[in-house]
Amino acid sequence: MTDGPLHFTMRELQRVFFAPRFWAAIAGASVLAGLIGPFGTYDALHLPGRVAYWAAIVVSTYFIGGACVFLFVRTISPERMPNAAVFGLAGAIAGIPVTLAVWGINAVVFGGDPASSIPLLLLAGYTIVIAAIVSTLLAVFGRLYAEAEGTPSKDKRKRPRILDRLPPGQRGVLSHMSMQDHYVDIRTTKGGGLVLMRFADAISETDGVAGVQIHRSHWVATDAVAKAVRRNGKLFLMLTDGTELPVSRSFQPAAKDAGLLAR
Repeated sequence: MTDGPLHFTMRELQRVFFAPRFWAAIAGASVLAGLIGPFGTYDALHLPGRVAYWAAIVVSTYFIGGACVFLFVRTISPERMPNAAVFGLAGAIAGIPVTLAVWGINAVVFGGDPASSIPLLLLAGYTIVIAAIVSTLLAVFGRLYAEAEGTPSKDKRKRPRILDRLPPGQRGVLSHMSMQDHYVDIRTTKGGGLVLMRFADAISETDGVAGVQIHRSHWVATDAVAKAVRRNGKLFLMLTDGTELPVSRSFQPAAKDAGLLAR
């Protein structure tokens, strides 16, 4: 079972919606655009109206455009994030519904005043080009950020594919994974998240990181293990972040071969 396009899109939009930095950026962009008053809004609206107008534009276009981009890239590339060119194409396609959203807001705010609106075809041209550029830049800098944050400079190994399923800000060094119902909880030094997929498929995407399955519901990276402990006759591995994971009897030989029980 994979992390489907719709589920992936909803998860990404929800993550952004609850991020304080996103709303801080929205507020900053709205105030800046309100002060500058581009596209004739300086003369058409007073300052409070301009700020409110641009806030509506920025929020609606981001979520509409983001939904289209996430759906597109996840549909054509369900296993991992595609290259920047695909994001650029997705942005251009997203520019069409974004144009309609902007056109609708303009119709509400400006009504039929031709001096305060942009012709639909011209607006579409602007919007499609801008959406394509923004989507490409976000893909490029998001990937660079993830690579810089996800792997220490001294570690030149390939970044595991499983990290591509996480938001860029959560792609730290892979620590451990656990099953939760039909989801895999992927944990890194930057946090992590839940991904809808089979546990066996998740383990197969940890290439590049030394690790071992210690339980039918748990996998650990060997570098993340601090020590092994016994409690009430049961064996656990304590990780460097304080997490304790059980080692089932059937997986103890694999854990021993990996040198985890001697720690």
